[in-house]
Amino acid sequence: MPQDTKAEDVEGRPRRPTGIAGLDFQLGGGFPEGTSVVLYGSPLTGSDRMAKQFWKADDREGRYFMIDSVVEDGMIDVLSTKPEDLTREIQGDRIVVDSLSSIIIEEGIEVALRLLTDGVGAVKKSGGNALFLMYDGLHTRMEEIRVMRAADVFITLLEEYHGNVVERKLVINKLLYADVPSRIYPYNIMDYGLELSTTARVV
Repeated sequence: MPQDTKAEDVEGRPRRPTGIAGLDFQLGGGFPEGTSVVLYGSPLTGSDRMAKQFWKADDREGRYFMIDSVVEDGMIDVLSTKPEDLTREIQGDRIVVDSLSSIIIEEGIEVALRLLTDGVGAVKKSGGNALFLMYDGLHTRMEEIRVMRAADVFITLLEEYHGNVVERKLVINKLLYADVPSRIYPYNIMDYGLELSTTARVV
């Protein structure tokens, strides 16, 4: 459900709602303002729905840059846009780039890392947040590690099969300006997006 309030954690650092009430609660209000976020997982884990929830998490819709899928109403088609030109378009408080994987594959890891750091520097400096989708199974382990190190916040979505049961889990691997939760959060994929379970599993 959209939220139009700005939360602050216990240290007084402003937080921006993620669009997922349960995740906001676990993060002390949302993502720390002025950070880059990488959402990592298979396309089947609901990562695109989570990105859309963040995009529309308050009354002031953010900017969603679509590189490698269907461009929906309100999104910006940047399939043929070079990363250096994309950098000039990235402005605002709430940015989504879908996906970082396409940039790595088409332009290389160095270009992708520049976009993840310097490319969103102005957004972060003004207190905004930029969320990048990254898909597993497409990159070398070294590329993944370099992205993990460059991101301020790194979240993994996992999907496991146990017989005829599907288990989906959200893991907060890295969180700038805060303690990293030592829990795995089960979640469900609903028609409107992701919903965190009320229970969490200790890692």
